[in-house]
Formats: sequence, structure tokens, C-alpha cells
Amino acid sequence: MITPNRLIDDEHKFRSKGFWIAVVLTVVSVGALIKLGLWQLDRGNEKLRYEQQLVERAQLSSQPLGVVISELRELDLSGQESLNPQTLNGLKADVELVNTSGLMLLLDNQINQGTVGYVIYMLGKVRLDDENNVLVAEKQLLIDLGFVAASNDRRELPQLGSITVPTKMSGRLYTRSVNPLSHELGLENTTPNRIQNLNIAALSQYTGQEVLPFVFQPQSLDSWPYELLWRPTAMKSEKHFGYSFQWFVMAAVLLFLMLLIGFRYFKKNSHMNKK
Repeated sequence: MITPNRLIDDEHKFRSKGFWIAVVLTVVSVGALIKLGLWQLDRGNEKLRYEQQLVERAQLSSQPLGVVISELRELDLSGQESLNPQTLNGLKADVELVNTSGLMLLLDNQINQGTVGYVIYMLGKVRLDDENNVLVAEKQLLIDLGFVAASNDRRELPQLGSITVPTKMSGRLYTRSVNPLSHELGLENTTPNRIQNLNIAALSQYTGQEVLPFVFQPQSLDSWPYELLWRPTAMKSEKHFGYSFQWFVMAAVLLFLMLLIGFRYFKKNSHMNKK
């Protein structure tokens, strides 16, 4: 026979069980939020060091491209797969072109201040000299020529006309991060050739010539009609720190709410026990 006291006792046990399940879930959730906050904090500190490194590199004098490559090889960074953007991005180099015009490429789906368009790249042959200005080799190099807005009709590509660049230029090197979901070159038979991703290995296969595994962005082009975009990081350190703060705040709020609920729960139980 079920008595009123037994019903009350069962209700207390049910509430107690639910309370402790809520405690476990809260502890797990708070731990996960703190872990996310620490991860974003680490990412922010890493990006901050990288940004400081870029500032320092911007103040250095440029070197011949061949010398820069030699120094990278000494660091075992000559292979494309091992090129770390944080090791290479922002290095200043002097480039001497063998030919001042070459294969033109348009990198699709680029955005500049809310405008959709393309980044223009030119494939040019460059000299690689050593420290004594002695020719070591000639290689193909991708040159970033800036941003051009796209037409409303995707079938219409920008009319670039005849683009020529100076034989000698100074600028900085960079690599683009690889999209794990889409990394195919996606080269279209258009004029200029439109591509979907900057896959330099695939571009080397297409041209039948080795292309250096980074991009050169000139900084010495006077009255150039296309804006040169410089985005060495997809997200700045401030955003990582902001996300970290948000995760920590969420963890603190959730913990505070659980402590408040727990206080009220034990206070209510103490009054019921006294009765």
C-alpha cells in the first residue's frame, strides 16, 4: 500500500536525482566552455606573436629573391608542403623579371569592402641570383596584381587589357591558406583564365613548369589601377581574445546560475526537513 509519506519520499528522491544530474551536466558544460576559452586565448596569443613578427619584417630591408629562397632552404622549407605561412608571410624581396607579361589568372570569389570580385595574378619568369648577384636559376613566380570588381553577369570577366609590370620590383611574399573542403585549381578555359583556388602544385602541372610555392606582391608600383590587398591573417588576435572572453563569461554565468539554484534547493530542503 502506497502511503502519503512514501509518495513524498519518492518525490524527494526524484528531485534529488534530477538535481545531481543537473550538477553533472553543469560541471561538464562549464568545463567545455572554459576549455574553449583557453583554446581561443592560445590562438589569440599565437596570432599576436605573428602580428608582431609581421611588423618587424615590414621594417627590414628587402633582399634578392634568390637569397630569401636560400635562407628558407636552410630552414628546410624548400618544399611546398612544409611552407608555413607564419614563417614566410611578410618577407621582403627584390624581384627581377625575365619577361614582363605572362599567363593571367583571376582568383574567383574574393571580397573587398563588400564588393565581390577577383584577385589578379600573373605568372612570370624571374631570375634567382645569389648574394654576389650571380644567376643561379630562372623560375616561374605568381605575382599578385591586385583586386578587380566582378560584373553582375558571371559570364562576363573583367577586361584587363594589356598589363605589363616593371622588370625590377620590390615587395613581400605570402602564401594562402589551403581550404580543406576545396583545394582544386578549377582552371576555366577563359580569357583571362579563371581559377577557384590558388593551387600552385596543380598550376605547375598545368604549365609544365615548376612554379615557386609562394606569391609575390609588389609594393613599388606607381599609379597602379588595382588595389593590392594584404590579408596575412584570416582573423586578428583581437577577435580571438574577444571570443575567449565570451566563452569565459558564459562559463561564469552558467556556474553562477547553478550555484543559485543549488542554494535555493538546499534551503528549501532544509525547511522541509525541519517541518
